[in-house]
Amino acid sequence: MGAVFKVDGGTGVGFTGDGKRTVFPFQFAVFGSDDVAVRVDGNPVTTGFHVALNDGEDAPGGAVIFEVAPSVGAAISIRRYLRLRRLSSYGSATSPRGDAVDRDLDYLTAALGDIDWAMVGSLRLDPADQGKGDLALPRMVPGRALVWNAQGNGLVNGPDAGEIALAGQHGAMAQDAANRAEAAGTRAETELAGFQKQMAGAAFDLDLRTQNVTLWQDERRMPVIDAPGDRIMDIRETGALVRLSNGGRLSLPGVSAARNGVRYRVVNGDGTMVDISAASGDQIVPLDGAAVRSVYALPIRGDCVDLICDGGRWFAAPIAQTGPVVKLLRTNAQDIPAGGYFIVEWDQVAEDSHGLYDAALHGVGSLPPGFYHVDAGVNFAIGDTAVAVSAYVERQGPAGWSTHLQASDIVGAGSNATQSVRVSGIARIGIGTDNALRLRVRHSDTITRQIAASSGMSWFHLCRVGG
Repeated sequence: MGAVFKVDGGTGVGFTGDGKRTVFPFQFAVFGSDDVAVRVDGNPVTTGFHVALNDGEDAPGGAVIFEVAPSVGAAISIRRYLRLRRLSSYGSATSPRGDAVDRDLDYLTAALGDIDWAMVGSLRLDPADQGKGDLALPRMVPGRALVWNAQGNGLVNGPDAGEIALAGQHGAMAQDAANRAEAAGTRAETELAGFQKQMAGAAFDLDLRTQNVTLWQDERRMPVIDAPGDRIMDIRETGALVRLSNGGRLSLPGVSAARNGVRYRVVNGDGTMVDISAASGDQIVPLDGAAVRSVYALPIRGDCVDLICDGGRWFAAPIAQTGPVVKLLRTNAQDIPAGGYFIVEWDQVAEDSHGLYDAALHGVGSLPPGFYHVDAGVNFAIGDTAVAVSAYVERQGPAGWSTHLQASDIVGAGSNATQSVRVSGIARIGIGTDNALRLRVRHSDTITRQIAASSGMSWFHLCRVGG
């Protein structure tokens, strides 16, 4: 048996049944037919076949011969299985025969070779970690994962499947939040690029919008869209408030049964002639008794209308603005020290239709109940280093001041330039409470930074858009 390892190929072979074949050969050496282990579809079988071994050491192996052919697709596995045993017994009164000793050594060598083969698929320490830890398993606890202990030198019971799944959910939520934050940062960056002006002049009379639509959400999760010009609405934007300006036109989606319930609220943001156009062939039916038309005009600042589709027509429900308009400006420089949140102090009141500006608050107070569109910007002088700047619209309630709207951006580095950080959205003013608003800013620099002196580049605009 000195040729046990003469033929390569391991100590096992596999076949797939075809429903006809009964003879399955193998070419690894064995010491007897009992050393052949047979499995069908992973299950061990001990009957229904016999093992025929080849004669001679030069042709090791043999064949497994089934009485009935395995079925089509059956997985047949034939492997060597050497049990712990001795092939020969040596008495003290006789000399061992050379062929018997050779056979015993072959058997031991083959058995050790099988163990080595099996060890290929076992868990092993990296050679660099040999001797550093104990691989003894802890007591069995159902459903628990095995983890390295805090010292890294032994195994302990870790979290169960539910805890692992929960951690995965939290990771997915964190990734989603990161993606949302990245998207918000991109929108803010795009918007901010439109705020730098070479000529300030009467900037408070301008719309101060980029040419790209910018999206916010108020506390009621109502999408707020600033549209500085023409805007085509998407049905997925249903429920949005659209602030239309610069003489723009809002184009509505075409009516259909599937669009029953789609609605928008549209407000004239700057007093230019803006209007709303129905899709070709559709009509807008005013609920105030006005004539049915395909184009609905909003000529006056603050004009507001709800548009609702019933699947066959658009209905227009006019909403009277009937509320205050306040415009506050910061035209002189203001120091913003490091390490805190500082209220913007307004030094010019451009418009205050209801006398709501409160110099003690540096904001507006005693607001009538309703919904207000708030638009505020802070013009920062660009310094030697870039800094993170945040602007907060705060609302006063029974418990004091709290953040209501927020925007953040990076003010770049440079010289002889400025950059604006803008916050905008919808503020809800309740009855008797939550009736004051102001603007607060902070930055990340370790030294005092300035709100730049400008003619209308730092502003606080407030306009009531409905009850």
